[in-house]
Amino acid sequence: MSQRPGTHVPAVRAESEKNLGITQRSAAINFAWTGDIRKRYTDFLVNEIRKDGTVLHLRDFEENGAAPQPQVDRKASVANANQPENKPKVHPISEDDRKAVIDLLGESVAQKLIDLDGKVQAKKPLEPKERTVVFDPVTDRSKRGTIHQEIRRIFRSRFETVADANGIISATASKWALNSRAGGQNWGNGRRDNNRYRDQAREFAEAGGEYLHFTLYKENKDTMDAVNTIARLIKIKASNFGFAGTKDRRAGTVQRISVYRQKASNLIWLNTRIPNVKVGDFEYSKEPLQLGQHGGNEFIITLKNCQPLGGENCSLAQRMKMLQQAVECGLAYLKHNGYINYYGLQRFGTFSIGTHLLGMKILKGDYEGFIDDLLHVDEDLIKEVLSSNTPQPYGVGKDAQNSRDDQNRARAITTWRTTKNAAKALEFLPKRFSSETAIIRHLGKNPKDFTGAVLSITRGMRMMYVHAYQSYVWNFVATRRWSKYGAKVIEGDLVLVTGSRCRDRSVDDEFNPYDDNDEDNIYAQAHALTAADVASGKYTIFDVVLPTPGYDVSYPRNELGDFYVEFMGKEENGALNPFEMRRKQREFSLSGNYRPLIGRLIGSPQYAVRAYSDDTEQMYPTDLDYALHKKNAARLAKAIAELEARRDVKPAPNPVADPVVDRWAHFAQNPATYDNALAAERRRKAEEEPPADVVPVTNETWVQTGVDGSAKRVKLARHHQQIENQTENGPSHGGDISATIPTGNVDEPQDDANRTPFPVGNGASLTEEARDASASRIITTGPFPMIPLPKGAIPTTGIRGVSDSYYAATGQIPYFGPLPEGFKMQTAVAGGDTPQVQHAETNVNVNAPEPQADGVVPGAQQPSPKGPATEAKPKSPDAMGWYGTSLPEIPMAPADPADGKTPEDGPALVKAEEQGGVSSNIDIVNNVIVPKLRTVSDNPLSVVNIEVDESSIDPTADKIAVVLKFQLKASNYATIVLRELMGTTAEGVAL
Repeated sequence: MSQRPGTHVPAVRAESEKNLGITQRSAAINFAWTGDIRKRYTDFLVNEIRKDGTVLHLRDFEENGAAPQPQVDRKASVANANQPENKPKVHPISEDDRKAVIDLLGESVAQKLIDLDGKVQAKKPLEPKERTVVFDPVTDRSKRGTIHQEIRRIFRSRFETVADANGIISATASKWALNSRAGGQNWGNGRRDNNRYRDQAREFAEAGGEYLHFTLYKENKDTMDAVNTIARLIKIKASNFGFAGTKDRRAGTVQRISVYRQKASNLIWLNTRIPNVKVGDFEYSKEPLQLGQHGGNEFIITLKNCQPLGGENCSLAQRMKMLQQAVECGLAYLKHNGYINYYGLQRFGTFSIGTHLLGMKILKGDYEGFIDDLLHVDEDLIKEVLSSNTPQPYGVGKDAQNSRDDQNRARAITTWRTTKNAAKALEFLPKRFSSETAIIRHLGKNPKDFTGAVLSITRGMRMMYVHAYQSYVWNFVATRRWSKYGAKVIEGDLVLVTGSRCRDRSVDDEFNPYDDNDEDNIYAQAHALTAADVASGKYTIFDVVLPTPGYDVSYPRNELGDFYVEFMGKEENGALNPFEMRRKQREFSLSGNYRPLIGRLIGSPQYAVRAYSDDTEQMYPTDLDYALHKKNAARLAKAIAELEARRDVKPAPNPVADPVVDRWAHFAQNPATYDNALAAERRRKAEEEPPADVVPVTNETWVQTGVDGSAKRVKLARHHQQIENQTENGPSHGGDISATIPTGNVDEPQDDANRTPFPVGNGASLTEEARDASASRIITTGPFPMIPLPKGAIPTTGIRGVSDSYYAATGQIPYFGPLPEGFKMQTAVAGGDTPQVQHAETNVNVNAPEPQADGVVPGAQQPSPKGPATEAKPKSPDAMGWYGTSLPEIPMAPADPADGKTPEDGPALVKAEEQGGVSSNIDIVNNVIVPKLRTVSDNPLSVVNIEVDESSIDPTADKIAVVLKFQLKASNYATIVLRELMGTTAEGVAL
């Protein structure tokens, strides 16, 4: 069976809904916006609501622990080794219970049942016909329910009772019963030694009860798939588990599960074994969880690629505002007026042949046709399988896994159809396809037993198929009712009888442990409204219910009652009669139930509109994100506590420390500080050195050769330049010396001997021979002439250790060529550190004060004798003499005033909620931004004047997402709410 096309796309989803009768909307207003549903599984989050109204969350989980080991009772083993095997003890029922059984069943049948119970407890071998006691027919449904309950209570679930279509109840010992329920697993089944059983009972009683309750978080798995996987890994039956309701597969869901007599340590290790599944929050209880024991579900749904109708040419901010207004109005309407309570798409499966069509085949008795449809494979998949001889390999991601499973399913079914080799086919079939597995396995042994093959499927799955057909009929009837009469209450409508009770799920003949979507509104009686009832105004559209087809329900006494017969009687709908819903197979005899026509939200919904760019972005943190965030915060708190503890603990009297390692570590972490210190030391030495007449400086020209950004270079030339400075015994020319720098073309051919050096880039001349000049000194912050940075030149001084970023910022570089005539220094401008230079068109007049006798130029910044302008601190020794007294100090923790010892320093820690140590109003959980949700107002026009903060929009964003948060009853579908909320677009109308 091929997968139904992706229904997250609005157009595809609308077509699928139309085929299932989902065509009407309760609102006359078209909210006119659309979006994609479930672009990723965690865009659809579901949290179970408990009976007290609290929302269930996965608070914590552990990831350690080992696989459960078989438990061995050593005391019992030693006793059994030294003594003959003890005979099983029989626990007779009390006298009061004996009388109760006789009153219910009659003395003859009651005695047979009591005798059978004694044989079962005594572990006596029984023939198949001796394992069951058949009761007299009981036509009263309430009395049948009492019998079911009392038999289970009195005999402590040692018997499984079922009733057929004629009201005949049969009781079969649980050891041989085909189906057992979560409430009575493994009691008195004789498989354990009595002593061991009592020890375990005492142990679990002290812990709080025999049932371990835990929270299950899962992604891309339905509830039964997750439960079956857990059961297989811990080597117990799936019937030992109980739960309040099933949850969607294509979602991230949280629900409570119970398991019989298991320790938490047996389940903790599963957190690292099963992908996309986490278990935690363990608690023991005396009772198991059963279907319906919850108050509904909370949904947090992200719709992506959202577009308002008519917003194609609008800006992103305008479209966001349009969507905000549409969502506000839509949610306000649904909050007060409700929505048509259709069964959603997931009710009918994800394959091209829906579960309702399979259920129709079962109700028609066409079991062979049911098997053919169940084992259907799309032709494209068959061709793909036949072209490859190997199973589909593992892919990457959840979508790849689903595609791989579908292809392996197609391979298994193709193998079965072509070879009839069940064993070979089952080698390919993934375990999650339990119905297909059961069919192939049974037909491999009994090729013509189609009835037995259908019955080999689990009871819950069989019931799911027939219930899907009931839902299919209900959807079309609801569409007919709303399209003709709308919200008007009419004569013949059905309402629930006041005081009528809901059926007991544990004794209902149609009990389905896999389906909770139709359990919330099953009532014993419904009343058809008369004209007087309608005129009284006592009833509203919220009171109207419609039945699903069954033999124990009333149909509307108006045109809708005839529509049931008309619709179901069509050949394409099975040619069935709604008044003839009993079948030879008891479980296929459908009694029917009632479902409200209009559904309502629980509480006030919330929403947020966000801009984004990537469809894979997680818009709202999952429970797993919150749990991981909590773990990270706990680890952070622990690290802080350990750091504080280390600071409080005094170090050892003689701590072992390597000063060389400490200095090297500090150098590696602070290279800029050491560079500055090195440059300062070199400047100091340059100032203290005696003047020389001629200082030859060698410069080299290199060309970068690596185009990949590497440091490969080639030396082109080696140059010499002479640097001259004024000294105390300098030229006797007086104060002003006039000089002219030639302005000829650098490329102009000249004789090198007569060529005047021209400063290029780093101030080096292109002459290759040294020239005599007066003594010079290199002081980058001293009275040195500064010239504009030539165009295209590299801002470098040629002095190693001095940062060139300074010169790049000022746009000037020091001039190291021969001093021109008319050279005169000028005092640095206040607040600056660079002497100023006067320029002419062809001359450069540089004015500066005369140096004093001590060599200090007035007005020039001089290095501080105490080093950098920082707090005076003791310096570390400079063994190599590179840095002098300017060697940076290695930071030390404050000394303890008590003993002067220094505790060990630790890493800087930042709060998990504060990225980079900066507080922010944005909540971030496990790197997922938590959107600020807005609660829907009773006045939707209140958002008209609310502007979208464009400054908060990511400049790279080009798409819009809407995050919704609302609560529903267990039987209602979130996708139906989304359908009503979004309304229709131009594309949707075209369908």
